[in-house]
Amino acid sequence: MAIKGMIEKARREKEKRERAKNVKKVGTGLALGAALGSLAGLLFAPKSGSETRKDIANKTTDTVKTVKTTLKDSVDNAKEKSAVLKDNLKGKMENIKNEEIIEGEEDDIVEKDK
Repeated sequence: MAIKGMIEKARREKEKRERAKNVKKVGTGLALGAALGSLAGLLFAPKSGSETRKDIANKTTDTVKTVKTTLKDSVDNAKEKSAVLKDNLKGKMENIKNEEIIEGEEDDIVEKDK
């Protein structure tokens, strides 16, 4: 039963991570859409070519910085959650091993008493 519960919990945590990934993808899509919308607005704005190119270069630089920051934060977050999950699983496996050892010792004691 304990193993089944652990497997179920691991499955739920995996689903939670998948949902978090999907949320990040949506956020990234929205950010990219906003950037493309801004770019389209700049292209159709009544400015001179050099001003528009400068605006595009500035927006591109800002977008690249934002994407790098978002990716770095996502990777750091995933590493932290992975480490926590790994530690939790190690602890649970140790608990299961200890329970099996204790049960084995109890069986030995019962057999000795007979």
